[in-house]
Amino acid sequence: MPPKPPPPHLSSTSLADQTFPERMLEILRQSPVLRLDGNRTLTLANLRRPAKTLSLHAEGIVKNGTDSLPGNAGTSKHDKPVAFVFGPENGAVTEWLVYHAAKEAAAKNYSHLYVIGFAIQPNARSLIEHAADAVGIPATYVQATPDLLMGDLLKNMRSSRIFSVCGLPEIKLTKVKPTEKGAEAKYQVELIGLDVFDPITMDVEHRGGNDVPAWFLDVDYNGLCFHVGQAFFPRTSAWDNLKKELKGEYDDALWDHLAGTISAPFTAGEHGQIAVKVIDDRGNELVVTKGLAEVAR
Repeated sequence: MPPKPPPPHLSSTSLADQTFPERMLEILRQSPVLRLDGNRTLTLANLRRPAKTLSLHAEGIVKNGTDSLPGNAGTSKHDKPVAFVFGPENGAVTEWLVYHAAKEAAAKNYSHLYVIGFAIQPNARSLIEHAADAVGIPATYVQATPDLLMGDLLKNMRSSRIFSVCGLPEIKLTKVKPTEKGAEAKYQVELIGLDVFDPITMDVEHRGGNDVPAWFLDVDYNGLCFHVGQAFFPRTSAWDNLKKELKGEYDDALWDHLAGTISAPFTAGEHGQIAVKVIDDRGNELVVTKGLAEVAR
């Protein structure tokens, strides 16, 4: 007797049998909510593969106003057609991917481009932030939870925070005035805050640097690997407990520094570039780089 055919839900539509972009599109259909800052959400609808495309992986509409209520599959004149591109399964979103996707999305008159990935290169993130000026279409980076790479967790998608819109750190790099004549030049970084783009209102919201859980500084970033040289935890209540557990006498300035937004002075490295990584409330890693040649004098 010939073997029975597989059940319909395990045939060609099975996530395991699909390519990575097809799996991501199916996941987006099952969890069509993008998490914004401040516990707000943005709901997507009519998600599908574009009929003809070179770089884009999906298209759909952003539900506006009361149309964004769950279960309302209708469209209105206020709904906006948007495009999506997915980053690699094992790697970071590149500048090349963003540029070509944005160029095609602008040519096809989409209102917005959403770049979804598990990680992103700093240059790619910078291009996304300036896509409206550089390519002619606004773009937003959407962080996908690493849980998506574990297939057995997909059954819990509807109640999970699968996709979230992240901010971009704003920093100030300055040159420290030397204390002695002929001393080696030193630099200092200040975390001004986070700029979070709201794709609903098209406005940029700002959060102060003292209102982030943690931020880290790589004083000699090589463009490939982030090395933590200095670490800070501005918004935490753990310092008082840590003081008690250490049972020692420490200068209050030490704790103020660890909970602060200004780094300790440092000398230039061989790569002439620094990187700042901020951890937001949802655990997303947000990285921005700056060359020492750009320092404010």
